[in-house]
Amino acid sequence: MRYSKNTVEKIATRNDAIEALADDNRGVSQAFWEEFLGNGALGPFLAKIKDDDSGLQLRFRGNNTPEAITVYYNNHMVWKISKHTRGYKVEVSANHAKGTQKTKLLEKLNSEPLCFVTDSKHAQSYPYVIRKTYDSLFVDMTYNLMVDSIKDFFGTEKYQEKKKQQELFDALADSQNGLYVYDLEFKQRRSRCENEPDMFAVSYSDGKPQSVVLIEVKSTRKACENGISGLTKHLDGMHHYITESPNINNRKQEAHDIIFAYKGLNLHNPPKVVPNVEDIKRFETMIILTDTAIEYYHDHADDIQEYIRKHDYNCEIMEWTESKMLKQLFKHS
Repeated sequence: MRYSKNTVEKIATRNDAIEALADDNRGVSQAFWEEFLGNGALGPFLAKIKDDDSGLQLRFRGNNTPEAITVYYNNHMVWKISKHTRGYKVEVSANHAKGTQKTKLLEKLNSEPLCFVTDSKHAQSYPYVIRKTYDSLFVDMTYNLMVDSIKDFFGTEKYQEKKKQQELFDALADSQNGLYVYDLEFKQRRSRCENEPDMFAVSYSDGKPQSVVLIEVKSTRKACENGISGLTKHLDGMHHYITESPNINNRKQEAHDIIFAYKGLNLHNPPKVVPNVEDIKRFETMIILTDTAIEYYHDHADDIQEYIRKHDYNCEIMEWTESKMLKQLFKHS
């Protein structure tokens, strides 16, 4: 069958759009995440994540090649898990240690029964194992090694925003009247100019999904000052992303796919209603301030609010402290 030039162009445009969406979606295939269920090849990982004392979070990285699921502790990688021709590949980061501590970590990872590959330059930074299935012994041993390394390397005071992001990810899971945060540390593929918000959430009202919300988290005065990571920089970036980016509508399908997977895994307080693309009426932006970033905002609130009014930005700036209940904080939702 021969097609007209116009038809061929339409088919090519449609196929390009489908390919772009598949390549720009952090959700993973259902066949992959189902391996984390029950007796699946990756089941012991999900059991560990669901342990209330583990402090772990699972997040989807379907736009990696190959697609991956990454598990974090205090927003630092514990495992990166991906499909491989010989089974499933599990990577860890030896960069969570330096000097003699890194040498000891690599030795323990390379030893039996873990047997991580550590003999290449890349594997010295990211040791890996490929197996068809994994058991709880492997999961527990690598968890203990990597979480201890993360605690030692990053300490209790460093990387404050990463810790706050993880706290907010756990806390903001209200799919009735509030925000359901479903992803952190967003990066737009094939673009160095796109804004990279700290969080993506779906706003719910009376149990119904309303909008996708881009969220920036600031925890220190320094992070709020003008510059690469400053408040006004992110105000500009988030507004540009939701009004100008050709990729913005991909976030609708992505929200559906990721939240559908959480519901399938019964993880992260899954919502009763998974948002469909047509449920997303709009995109919104928000900045959440914690710790000394709140002090900075109080000192500069008039100037910042004037900047928002001047540029006609629809962005709420919220303060999150231990003394404020989340229900009060997001009573507008």
